[in-house]
Amino acid sequence: MARIYLVEDDPASLKLVQLILESRSHVIVGATTNAPDAKAGIWATKPDLCIIDISLEHGTSGIDVAEFVIEKIGSPVIIMSADDQPTLPVPFVLKPISPRRLIERVEHLLSWTAETIRL
Repeated sequence: MARIYLVEDDPASLKLVQLILESRSHVIVGATTNAPDAKAGIWATKPDLCIIDISLEHGTSGIDVAEFVIEKIGSPVIIMSADDQPTLPVPFVLKPISPRRLIERVEHLLSWTAETIRL
C-alpha cells in the first residue's frame, strides 16, 4: 500500500486512476487539477508517489509539478499523457489509461524505490 497524490484535470481520467489504485489498496492522499494547488498539496502530504498529467487546468504544466516533486520532495513520479512522446526521464503512462499498464508502472516504481531505500 502506498500513499499517492494525483494531479489530473480530466474528471473521468482522475476517477478511473483513483479506482484502479484503490482496487490495489493504495490510498489517495490528495488530488487536484492545476500546478499551484498540486505543489501545495504535495508539499503538505509528502506522498510515496505522485501521478501527474502533463497538461493541466488553466494551461499549467505537469512537467513543472514533476520537477518540483523530484527536486523538493524526493518522491517518485509517473507522468500521464495522451502524447506518446515522453518528455521527462520518468515512468510514463499513455492515455487512455490501461489499468494493467498503470498497475505495472506503479508496482514496479514502488518496488524499485523500496529496494533503493534498503541499499
